Amino acid sequence: MPTQTVNQEWLKILGKGMVTLPKPWRKELGFEQGDVVRAKKTGNKIIIESREAESLPYRLYSKKELKQFLKDDQLPKKIALKIDKKIVSQ
Repeated sequence: MPTQTVNQEWLKILGKGMVTLPKPWRKELGFEQGDVVRAKKTGNKIIIESREAESLPYRLYSKKELKQFLKDDQLPKKIALKIDKKIVSQ
């Protein structure tokens, strides 16, 4: 039987408009650090919905992944020098 939590809570707005969802809510909803959620504004209400990763229209990459992409995308020095010489000689 799922744990039922309180449906109402006062939250403090922090720097850059951030709020912290109560831990029992995050646990019940399966929210984890780094998850992407969808927020909708309806009148004076904000609704936060969980989204399944496969339904997102994009993927978020970690800094480690981005560094690896850049490393993998670099040309070997010999080839890079040849290209630089051709560009300069044109």
